[in-house]
Amino acid sequence: MQALQNIRVLDLSRVLAGPYCTMVLGDLGAEVIKVEPPEGDETRAWGPPFAEGESAYYLCVNRNKRGMVVDLKTEAGKQILRELATQSDVLVENFRPGTLQKYGLDYETLQAVNPRLIYCSITGFGQTGSLSNQPGYDFMIQAVAGLMSITGAPEGEPMKTGVAVVDLFAGQNAVIAILAALQARTITGKGQRVDIALFDSTVGWLANVASNYLISGELPKRYGNAHANIVPYQSFQASDGWLALAVGNDRQFERLCGILEAPKLRDERFATNALRVQNRGELISLLQALFIKQPVETWLQKLEAAEIPCGAINNFEQVFAMQNIAEREMQIEMNHPTIGKLPLVGSALKLSATPVAYRRPPPLMGEHTEEILRELKS
Repeated sequence: MQALQNIRVLDLSRVLAGPYCTMVLGDLGAEVIKVEPPEGDETRAWGPPFAEGESAYYLCVNRNKRGMVVDLKTEAGKQILRELATQSDVLVENFRPGTLQKYGLDYETLQAVNPRLIYCSITGFGQTGSLSNQPGYDFMIQAVAGLMSITGAPEGEPMKTGVAVVDLFAGQNAVIAILAALQARTITGKGQRVDIALFDSTVGWLANVASNYLISGELPKRYGNAHANIVPYQSFQASDGWLALAVGNDRQFERLCGILEAPKLRDERFATNALRVQNRGELISLLQALFIKQPVETWLQKLEAAEIPCGAINNFEQVFAMQNIAEREMQIEMNHPTIGKLPLVGSALKLSATPVAYRRPPPLMGEHTEEILRELKS
């Protein structure tokens, strides 16, 4: 059994936020129908790398879906999607606001014929507000919503994150909202509109940094790998590489002082976290001079023995070689019709009674069009 095995999702989205949302729903058991225009999801061309013509980008967020091609510019295409919407529990789309209204596929029209439909729109700035008609891509939203202003080295340029976190977090918000709407439907018998904005998701994600600003009125700075409110909580260079150190309280700092055996660290200026934040520069200089003397593994052994949160800064080869990856099933393999054995990142959702399942590899372009059309007619 899977948690969403009786749920059908009509996926009109493309690129990352929407497809990530629908993949998660598919992993949880939903039947997902991915609808692409004749030119295909843009990410099919986002490479290299490619595997037998399929881009790695497309492959990463499109498993557990059936795929079909529908041309919305034709009357037949519009009718197919209307019929599918009447037979679906959830619709996910990421067109600009108002676009689907031209095709008779807007929320109001479809809700009238399928009152139980949960209609999720993922856009840059949402369905309302002065910016609602503006397009939204992860990079620009990281900029506009303030994330880049706090990311990067203190004296360097504003920096985006290495992964499209805005898209992914908006996709997760969409999943959460859809699951909440499905639960509400069990009570009311009715679906509803879900409006997810990349901008909102990013502002909501600013968490303690936004709270710092709202409470103090002071613009947050860029701290690189350091933390605005906790010291020491950053990366340090060892003799053969880098490690991440996360000293979260005064007890842990006391244990750190015991490991490093440096009397200067016990200065009253460093006695509490608040004082360490105030005297950040001097403390970090002292710590760096000590950490550079020994290799990463030596420090990790000492820090872990003292129960101080730490870790090596791994590259991807090191990450996917970790025993924990296999133990937690965070790398999987699926049989793909043209690629063969396809390696993918596994789901982070671990449920004891209704576990995720990897039923379908990412579909080829229009792979299931005829199959789905036959089902519509039956």
